[in-house]
Amino acid sequence: MAPQKRRRQVDNGEVIAVEVASSNLRNESHRKKARVSVNQRSAKSNNTRERSPSTSESEDEALPDVDDTDTLAPAATQYEELRDDDWKELEAQEMDDKLATQRFKEARTARVRRVGDNAAVENAIIEEINCVNFMCHENMTVELGPLINFVVGQNGSGKSAVLTAITLCLGGKASATNRGASLKSLIKEGQESALLRVRLKNGGADAYQPDLYGDAIIVERHFSKSGSSGFKLKSSTGRTISTKKGDVDDLIEYYQLQVDNPMNVLTQDAAKSFIQNSTPKQKYQFFYEGVQLQQLDNDYILVLDTCDNIAQKLEDSKEDITILRKKAEDAKAKAEVVDKHQGMRREAKVMGKKMAWSQVEDQERALAKLENELRQAEENINQARQNEQVKGEEYRMTNEAVERAQSNVIQLEDDYAPLQAEHDAAKEACSEALRVLRDAHDQQKSIGRELDEYKRNVIQCQKDIESEIQRIEAVNGGAQGRMATEIQAAENSHVEANQALTAHDTTRSGLDEENHRLSEAAQKMEAQLKAKMAELAESRKRLQALDNSRGDAMAGYERGMPDLLKRIDRDTGFKETPIGPIGLYVKLLKPEWSPVVEAVLGGMLNGFVVTSKADQARLAPMMRQFGCNGNIFIANRSPNFAINEPDAGLETILRVVEIDDDLVRAQMIINSAIEQTILISSRQEGERRMFDGPRLRNVKACYTHHDSRKDAAHRLVFTGRGGRETGGLKLDPARPPRMKTDISSRIRLQTEMVNQVQKEKVDIDSQLRVIRQSQKKCETAFNQFEHKRRQLKIEVQRAQSRIDELNAEYDKVNIEDGKLEALKRALEDAERDVTRLEDDYGSQGLERERLNRISEDQKKALVVVKLCVEEHDAKMNKAKTRLRNTNTARNLAVAEKNHAIVQIEEFVTLKDRIVRKRDEQMKTVEVFTAQAADICERVPLEDGETHAIVEAKYAKLRKQLDLIKEKQGASDGEIYAARERAFNEYENVKKQFDEMTELLQLLKQSFARRMEMFRRFRRHISARSRINFNYLLTERDFRGSVSIDHKAKLLDVKVEPDGTKKSGKGRQTKTLSGGEKSFSSICLLLALWEAMGAPLRCLDEYDVFMDDVNRDVSSRMIISAARRAVGRQFILITPKALGTGVEVGEDVKIVKMEDPRNPQRSMEEFLD
Repeated sequence: MAPQKRRRQVDNGEVIAVEVASSNLRNESHRKKARVSVNQRSAKSNNTRERSPSTSESEDEALPDVDDTDTLAPAATQYEELRDDDWKELEAQEMDDKLATQRFKEARTARVRRVGDNAAVENAIIEEINCVNFMCHENMTVELGPLINFVVGQNGSGKSAVLTAITLCLGGKASATNRGASLKSLIKEGQESALLRVRLKNGGADAYQPDLYGDAIIVERHFSKSGSSGFKLKSSTGRTISTKKGDVDDLIEYYQLQVDNPMNVLTQDAAKSFIQNSTPKQKYQFFYEGVQLQQLDNDYILVLDTCDNIAQKLEDSKEDITILRKKAEDAKAKAEVVDKHQGMRREAKVMGKKMAWSQVEDQERALAKLENELRQAEENINQARQNEQVKGEEYRMTNEAVERAQSNVIQLEDDYAPLQAEHDAAKEACSEALRVLRDAHDQQKSIGRELDEYKRNVIQCQKDIESEIQRIEAVNGGAQGRMATEIQAAENSHVEANQALTAHDTTRSGLDEENHRLSEAAQKMEAQLKAKMAELAESRKRLQALDNSRGDAMAGYERGMPDLLKRIDRDTGFKETPIGPIGLYVKLLKPEWSPVVEAVLGGMLNGFVVTSKADQARLAPMMRQFGCNGNIFIANRSPNFAINEPDAGLETILRVVEIDDDLVRAQMIINSAIEQTILISSRQEGERRMFDGPRLRNVKACYTHHDSRKDAAHRLVFTGRGGRETGGLKLDPARPPRMKTDISSRIRLQTEMVNQVQKEKVDIDSQLRVIRQSQKKCETAFNQFEHKRRQLKIEVQRAQSRIDELNAEYDKVNIEDGKLEALKRALEDAERDVTRLEDDYGSQGLERERLNRISEDQKKALVVVKLCVEEHDAKMNKAKTRLRNTNTARNLAVAEKNHAIVQIEEFVTLKDRIVRKRDEQMKTVEVFTAQAADICERVPLEDGETHAIVEAKYAKLRKQLDLIKEKQGASDGEIYAARERAFNEYENVKKQFDEMTELLQLLKQSFARRMEMFRRFRRHISARSRINFNYLLTERDFRGSVSIDHKAKLLDVKVEPDGTKKSGKGRQTKTLSGGEKSFSSICLLLALWEAMGAPLRCLDEYDVFMDDVNRDVSSRMIISAARRAVGRQFILITPKALGTGVEVGEDVKIVKMEDPRNPQRSMEEFLD
């Protein structure tokens, strides 16, 4: 609703005009208060009106107007009688004129004293008019001043289009302009549409919605020949605010721009009619409509009709009230009879209420049961989740235990080969030592037996020689004795040579041992070289396999894996498609860690992830069918675990991989702790970071590259109770990768491994060459030993030859055929054999003792090695048993973990089912409660009362009450309801009757006050118009009067152009000249305008019938009157320019229209 406009007031507080008047019964969305042109403290007066003095009367004064001969008006209606009140107001016209004259003089004096009276207001001023394709204008823009505007121009220049545009654009009808019957007739010829635009000033404290429109409001109206028409309200910036006609009406009503008021905007035809041809009746009608008396009259007729209608309705309703009162009394009598059985009925009513609420309590008990089940389900879910976390931790611990057991078995297997080789070597050495010892023992025994035999021979030979010597000495006296001494010396030399040979032979054992050691070393190196060559061939084979696996993502998996994936894709029985193998969803960002990460994750990369137990059961036989080994992990879409990573400076498996799926990532974290497994290249650096200083936060294990081997890695972990463990991890670098990685980097690493193995083979070749060179040196030393032995043996042989020579000479001097020499030779041979055998026996004893010690040492070494092997076997068996047990425990932990996940899903499903039931039950309870609440408020039930019990009690009472009802003819409720309805109907009708009676009284009182105000307003507005007219006539020294006959509805003007005539009432306007008639009509128009309060006054061609003198006087008079009308905007249209006698100030703006005619042509141009 538009805000209410402030009333325009002058300095003395007088309301100066009526701009809009309306009643509360008009069907309008926005209204303005009636503005009366009297002082609020005006009072009635019984004084008679003073007549203006007159010295002469013209003979034309008695001539009647055209309407004087009209028939009498019809009899007055009831409304007119109430409105006019016997025309008592006309009795005080002289007093009214005196008061109006006094106020007029006071106001005029006050205006003379004030400076700048005619100041422009800040709103409701038309600033600019724009016409496009309108009437004769293609595009015309007229800028207007805020106060007085003269629009001048030749005939046909489109002056009247300005007023027509204002009327149409501000909501007026085309018929009101007298320019056309419809809008389309006003469109410029040859055009299809037209546009009118009026810009209104919108400033000041009482601006119209300034926050929305700004300091100006643009009103547009567009219409076309097709009949369409529309309005637009725009802000000062040109933004469209509204396109509704109702909003335009609100604006026009707010600013009181009465473009449909015939006195407010006088078109060319209306002006001519008013000035030249209007009759007293027409003048009165102009007056009556212009000052809004007609509008008030229409509204008050409606008020009176409304009062009559209300009174008739009240009269008609009296009999209905009597009937309704009798009906209410009868219903009350029946209800009193029913009250006698009220106790039973109250009990039945209570039971009825209990019936409703007992069902509610039954449903609430069912709801409480479901709530308990829901709480139990939530507790089960929490316990299951805790159990799942526990089982997950158990799986992680068992998985770590499996990894430790695998690492331990691998380490033990790596340690078993050299230990077994050492055992075999020790066993072989022990067997060889026993064999050699047995041979030495047998040889010593044989030498002992032979020595005993030779000793007996020596003793016998000595006896024989002594007997022979004794016999020879007796024969030749001692020559043979000398020969025997030489022989003895030669034999001593022979013994020394034998001893030197024996001493030389003792050095052979060292050479044999060195040669044996070098042979064993050569055999060992040859075995290592053979193994290294095989490893080199295998490494090259692996390199070739990696090179062949370029572009094959499935190369690292079982052969049946592609077929398994195809089968999974085709299978539609899964709730969710399994995710796997896991390795395909893992991308390794650092390929140098590929073998280590593949070994750590192990079979997990071959596994799959599902989200339900049913999918696990469906996938397992498929994997067995295609020969694919791997775990099946059951994952939760909303895993409940925290990721606790170590410091950012440490590389973990999680940080060197990129995982494409959240479920895979969650399972790798849960089952392999990849976020807490760090990777460090150097073993020394890994041990320093793991074991030196405080323990690393959120680190469970560390893996490093092997110091020298490419097929192994080091594993550093913490054991229980703060222990530390360093183990090995066997790698398979040649296996095609299962994780997505850069195969070129893997090939580069494998190439480095091949080069490393090649280098190790070259190192073994170098060591083998060194050993073989040592073997050659040992062979040279052995040859030197044989050469010296041969020399020593030659010396022994020479000594033997000397002995043989001496024995030959001895035999020559022997008397008895050389018997003694033979005996001596036999003795020597026997002694030599004994000596040799003794030496051999002693040497063999020493050798046996040495060999025995060696055998004992070898036995001890064998026992030690055997114990180590047995201990290692026990460790190996124990480790394998532990590995089997941990594998079994891990599988059990996986199964339990999966079972825990399935159990969570089952509990969640159960909870969801309970929640649905609970929600349905809650809705049921709400429905039952609402239905019960519609019946009554909640009533408590006794302990143990159920719906069935209450229903039985209620049925019993109802049966008793039905018997009573049969006797009553209706139920208690129906009787009470009938009484309630009867009394309510009676009370409502009685209340409406009283309210309508009160309303009628208020309307009548208001109507009476409004009639009084109407008469007072009509009385004073008439007096003001008469005084203003008299004043305006004095501009040309005319005198005259305005006769306003409200009873006959006539307004007559009498004017005496000759001011020197003091007698007579004046002449009728039809007896005046054209200029005098136009001047007097202008005075009347200005007088009526002064009584009005609209902010806009428009007059078209007011001077068309005036001569230059009257025109100048009328123009000056209009300008003077306009200046007295402070803040009003005047738009005056004249075909001529203002005369030189008209004073034009800053408040007057002259708008000259262009001459529409072409420039004049000469006669020759016409003839041509």
